[in-house]
Amino acid sequence: MTIEELIDLQEAGARARVLGLKAYENPYLAPHRMPAGDAGALGDWLARHDAWKFGWEAEDASREFKIVTHFKELIPPKRRVL
Repeated sequence: MTIEELIDLQEAGARARVLGLKAYENPYLAPHRMPAGDAGALGDWLARHDAWKFGWEAEDASREFKIVTHFKELIPPKRRVL
């Protein structure tokens, strides 16, 4: 997969979230897109699935200030110096 394809898949995931689709509606979960036994095909499928999901999750996090909450959880509270 090229970087352009990766970005396109992330944008597609973000657009899907904007349109109201759920994360489980990832098109790479469709039975006809699932790989059948080939390790190389599995790796490519997983990369595409994850790129779409990342775009969907990024758009979801940007809604309702979820991204602010996310970063607050990552930063420890300040300690008071006595």
